[in-house]
Amino acid sequence: MSLQLFIVIIIGIIVSVIVIRGIYRFFFVKNESGFCGGCKACDFNNNNPDNMQKTK
Repeated sequence: MSLQLFIVIIIGIIVSVIVIRGIYRFFFVKNESGFCGGCKACDFNNNNPDNMQKTK
């Protein structure tokens, strides 16, 4: 009986860590690649401040 309880507790801890990690990633981690899947069209976007030409 105690072995089964120990296994259930370990599985519960593992599942709770996975759920907490998923919630953290959903709310606090910014996805840099965006929704487009990594195409190069954003490099040609004029509204992107990183790609604007610098004037002297």
